[in-house]
Amino acid sequence: MKDRLFYPAIALMNRLTYFKKFLLVLGLLAVPCGGLLYLLTAEHDKQINFTSKEILGIQYNEHLRQFLSALQEHRKYSVSFFFGDTSAAIGMQRKQAEIEQAIARGDVATSVAGDEFSTHESWKNIKMSWRSLKGRAFSNRLDKSEELHSALSKDILSLIVHVADYSNLTLDPDIDSYYLMNLTTAKVLHLAEVVNKSRSLLMSMATMSLLTPQQRIDFTVQLGVTRSLMNDISEGVRKVYSVNSGIAPYIDPTFIELRSSTDEFVDAVTNEILSGEAPANRSNYADLADKSVAASFKVYDAESRVLAQLLQARLDSYIQRRLQTLVFTPLVFFLVAYLLMGFYRSVRLSVYSLESVAKQLSSGSMTETVRLSSRDELGQLGQSFNQLAVSLIYRNKQLEESKMLLEASNKQLREAQSALVQGEKMASLGQMVAGIAHEVNTPLGYVKNNIEMMIANQVSINEALTKFRLLLDMLVNGQEEGLEQTVEDLADIATRLERDNVLGDIEMMLTQALGGTERIQELIKNLRDFSRLDEADFAKVDINKAIDSTLVIGRSAIKNKAVVRKDYQQNLIAECYPAQFNQVVLNLLVNAAQAIEGEGVITIKTYKEPGDPDMAVVRISDTGKGIPKDHLAKIFEPFFTTKPVGEGTGLGLSIAYKIIEKHGGSLTVSSVVGQGTEFTIKIPVTQRQLSPGQSRAA
Repeated sequence: MKDRLFYPAIALMNRLTYFKKFLLVLGLLAVPCGGLLYLLTAEHDKQINFTSKEILGIQYNEHLRQFLSALQEHRKYSVSFFFGDTSAAIGMQRKQAEIEQAIARGDVATSVAGDEFSTHESWKNIKMSWRSLKGRAFSNRLDKSEELHSALSKDILSLIVHVADYSNLTLDPDIDSYYLMNLTTAKVLHLAEVVNKSRSLLMSMATMSLLTPQQRIDFTVQLGVTRSLMNDISEGVRKVYSVNSGIAPYIDPTFIELRSSTDEFVDAVTNEILSGEAPANRSNYADLADKSVAASFKVYDAESRVLAQLLQARLDSYIQRRLQTLVFTPLVFFLVAYLLMGFYRSVRLSVYSLESVAKQLSSGSMTETVRLSSRDELGQLGQSFNQLAVSLIYRNKQLEESKMLLEASNKQLREAQSALVQGEKMASLGQMVAGIAHEVNTPLGYVKNNIEMMIANQVSINEALTKFRLLLDMLVNGQEEGLEQTVEDLADIATRLERDNVLGDIEMMLTQALGGTERIQELIKNLRDFSRLDEADFAKVDINKAIDSTLVIGRSAIKNKAVVRKDYQQNLIAECYPAQFNQVVLNLLVNAAQAIEGEGVITIKTYKEPGDPDMAVVRISDTGKGIPKDHLAKIFEPFFTTKPVGEGTGLGLSIAYKIIEKHGGSLTVSSVVGQGTEFTIKIPVTQRQLSPGQSRAA
């Protein structure tokens, strides 16, 4: 089995010299080494590009963060300006200048990474929105200014999330950097925007002494969102610390400030809303909101710096690994090549020594022995070779004697094998005859029983006929004495015949007897079709009809064990030895029935091979216990059987295999333990003409 597995490699190596063998092995080693180097380098490059893209995304979002921060400050001054604070105009102009600087830096970043992140269109729309807001900053109404500020902030936040998606930040594999990314892109800046909107809402209530229902709802919604975001940020920070506690000192101070200022703002506004009164002093709440917003941006900056440092450290690690791969892999390859060449030199010297001694041995002399300095298998081979040379002459003499004994044993073995094969055929014939006898005995039994019943009924009919003739004679002769009693007796007999339905039973029993004889006739016909003893050469056979006749012959072995399901291709004709083909099918059907424990299903399918229409296929599968994998390779070997001693010779499948092989076809098997077994017969539709003595084996 091992030789079969390695036969292609052995055949190739046997055709090459040792030098070519080692060159081949070295070349084959170079291919996977080169492939491995390429794959490892490509993987490192992929990781480097992935992380570099993340760092670029952080850098891109830094410009958007500056834009958003300045825009929120501009919004704060805008609200104050619309409430009459003329000094707020200066703050608005200063923030507009900062925004223009942020836009200039964003233009540069977009020119570098805009194609990479697909941000050109979004950035263009943001700039257009800012131009529109800036142009009407001092002339808008408060509600319109708030609407424009909110829309622009929303677009900037959306672009930040978009950049995170396209720069691989949202796909980051490490938990600490992933949660830091999530905090910076989706939570902290959003919190700043929500608090800023709440501040604007507070400042917009200029002359109201009591909150309107709508304002109360707006405050409630804003504060709910603020609390939710703050809780999410706290949970995210906790997860980051649980994975990488070393970054806590860099984030904790700003996070504590954010938590404190946000809670203070939420508590103050909540108490004011619950009191049912309008804010007495809007500036107090605005200051609390400003602290929360400022703390949000501090947290963003701290987390962004830490995230950038983590990613840079990861990038440096990937670059280092790539360098190690580029150095280490070729080094290992050259070391292996060096050892292979040393191995080749050692083998060549050993082979030369063996060759020299072998030439002496072939000439009949033995002046020296093999001398090998190696301690490997070749060294052991040299020692064994020396021992072999010493005993070779003696063994040759023994071999001649053994050859004569072996020829005699082989002759006896062939005779014994022939007897066993004939015995297996007789055993199969006996099993088949027993089954047919059982099948014939059943209809014959009820034919005999019906005839006996008809004989019993005939007594009553004969009695009625006797009385009828007596009555007829009395009427013809005018005899009146006893006439009335005869009529009464005849009426009683007729009543009994009608009551017992004798005439109807006779018709039924005759019909059943006729059916029984027809059943016996069918069995005889199928037996004749099965054996086909009158056909000693190949004949065209309807495969489906041949299988059906075989099913009738093997019915006694199959019934009460399995239900037979057929899936035939119509008009499937093939040339074969009919009796031998039927013998194979019967053997497979009986084996299938025996493999089923309890009740099961035997499925027979016939068709022409889809890829080879000149080949007829018969598949016989069962739902039996299956064949273990280690037995599948042996089941066609002579004398192999899994049945108990005395129940099988192990020749049935071997004979079937030889029969199908003689037809130029094949017999294969597949099986799953616990699910069943399937045998596949393939025979040519038309047998090719062979010269006398030529084999038909495929």
